[in-house]
Amino acid sequence: MKKDTPFIIDFNNPVWLPTVDELKHCTALPLLEFFCCRSPRQQRTWIVSLSFLSILSLLVYIGYSKHSSKFTQHISFEYHPSENNKEPWQQKQRRHENQRIEGKVFALPTNERQIAVRDAMRHAWKAYRTYAWGFDELEPISKRPSVWFGLGLTIVDAIDTLYIMNMTQEYNQAREWIENYFNMDVNLVDKFNSHFEITIRILGGLLSIYHLTMDDVFMKRAVELGDRLLLSFNTSSGLPLAEINLKRKIAHTYGWTSDLTTAEVGTVQLEMRDLSRITGDNKYENAADRSAAVLHDQAKNDGLVPIFVSSITGQFSGEIISLGARGDSYYEYLLKQWLQTGRKRPNFWNDWIESIDGVRKHLWRVAYSENFYFVGELLGISVFSPKMDHLVCFLAGNMALGWHFRRDLTYLLDMAKNLTATCYEMYAQQPTGLSPEIVYFNLDAESNKSAILVEDNDVHNLLRPELVESLYYMYHLTGDKIYQDWGWQIFQSFEKYTRQNDGYSSINDVRHVDDVQPRDKMESYFLAETLKYFYLLFHPTNLFPFHQWIFNTEAHPLPIYTN
Repeated sequence: MKKDTPFIIDFNNPVWLPTVDELKHCTALPLLEFFCCRSPRQQRTWIVSLSFLSILSLLVYIGYSKHSSKFTQHISFEYHPSENNKEPWQQKQRRHENQRIEGKVFALPTNERQIAVRDAMRHAWKAYRTYAWGFDELEPISKRPSVWFGLGLTIVDAIDTLYIMNMTQEYNQAREWIENYFNMDVNLVDKFNSHFEITIRILGGLLSIYHLTMDDVFMKRAVELGDRLLLSFNTSSGLPLAEINLKRKIAHTYGWTSDLTTAEVGTVQLEMRDLSRITGDNKYENAADRSAAVLHDQAKNDGLVPIFVSSITGQFSGEIISLGARGDSYYEYLLKQWLQTGRKRPNFWNDWIESIDGVRKHLWRVAYSENFYFVGELLGISVFSPKMDHLVCFLAGNMALGWHFRRDLTYLLDMAKNLTATCYEMYAQQPTGLSPEIVYFNLDAESNKSAILVEDNDVHNLLRPELVESLYYMYHLTGDKIYQDWGWQIFQSFEKYTRQNDGYSSINDVRHVDDVQPRDKMESYFLAETLKYFYLLFHPTNLFPFHQWIFNTEAHPLPIYTN
């Protein structure tokens, strides 16, 4: 609120101030002699004032002490530092209802299914720590590390999963590495990598574990990274560039095109906005809002947009529309940005609900002969393709989450249920019980073909989380245990066909139980997303209430802000 006067002293009611002559005689011991130089009446006034302030301070302290005892079930930290000589990351401003900072505490697993998932996480972590510690990912067959970002990707991506599963020893290992060895100035980082992937995996992981623990180590690293990622937003269009060299602090577009993918530029806003909220520095959120505004202002086809966008003009490019690869998380973040900002920015909701209506109008189909509902693609204005990536399975949970906040829109839940059932069948109909990366659907009612068709080039499984993610939402929003049972079946298939002696591996063929052909790659998101969502799915209650938390597209939980 703006005050009537910006001054501490109200000059309409002046207080007594010493004259220049009086000050000249009170220089040896300023406070004591200043007091002694006053008249007896002025001395009495000072004594009364100081006594009043002392009593007031005592009362505040007593009230605060009583209040603080209410938080014994949380990990709590008090912050009363001086603002002088701080690092930029230390000058944070908590924008909550109070200034008390609390971590979130998780109990041990509550049932056999959760215990099995935690055992899987421990198996994956042990293999990574043994053969790839400090590197980005593990090649579990070769038993060697692989380098991508040069930033210990699996450690940062998986640390919040370790914390949620109460794996204390493993969490401490990860925290120590982040504190002592996370370094963007080493030679391994001297390469151009995806701005989008670094944001959702590394920055998202650091922000998430900060919110869960309130440990400043993670905020410090997040600010260091966020400041460099911010360079990508320094464009005429306002959209972030595709690739960044974190060591050299240089960003650029792809060498072969000025186009970006819609998912890349539409899936970095949650993280940058959250960084502003925990630091009090608006520069990150300003960049996020500017890029979101550019996308909002572009022409759309009933809320649907092409999967490419120009980094120069900010306009969408091409005619391919897909909620799979290159398009998926743009739609996901429309809803989640609306939630993150306390449901106070209608543009996000309006763009999201319009896109869902566009899906119903242009992409929603039913496959024969088993009546499986699915979301296809547009290859042109009127050219429909019955192709659906496994990635699209995220949409079921996304629609269910939207329904949770607008229960009058019952069609959202109906669509979510139908799409979840179809995605489950993508697993159940394969001999291994694991879904291929891409499927096609039979639209010919007279055909004897199966409703779900798989081509030879698409039979691999990459340990993806999208269906497990939707099962998590569906169970905790409806209470129907069928979603837990489906998840348990899928988890057992992962255990049977992707578990190796050391870690887990994506596989090349879901059709042949005797020859799945491991690909020798344990994706960091298997630990960050897939196993996390399994664990949360099997918990009897929702550990992250939907009115308090959202998950970024890498399954890193971030808080919802009400202001």
